[in-house]
Amino acid sequence: MKYFLVLLGILIILDIAYFSFVNQADTLTINYKPFIDSFEVNSGIFYFLTGIYGFIGGVLLTYSRVIGLKKELKKFKRKTEKSTVESEENQDRVEKLESKIETLEAALKEALNKK
Repeated sequence: MKYFLVLLGILIILDIAYFSFVNQADTLTINYKPFIDSFEVNSGIFYFLTGIYGFIGGVLLTYSRVIGLKKELKKFKRKTEKSTVESEENQDRVEKLESKIETLEAALKEALNKK
């Protein structure tokens, strides 16, 4: 699946480059007010840069999701480790109580045998 997604991403980038090359002869007037007044740019370059801009946005969104998943995984690991430690502590308590019970049973048998 990973290689399929990489191949698909490469094909999309090549498609953007081809689309930009085919539309290279046209000129676009761009308005991005209030930052930039209108200016003319080659449409092929505009399409290519817009595609790259979208790609970068997609990568950033994906990366932010990956960071969130890593944090959730760390929380889950800590919770699992904590429950493992608690389980081991409870098992140690049970073993101590069992040894005390065995000691008391041995002492009780010894006391009953003396009478």
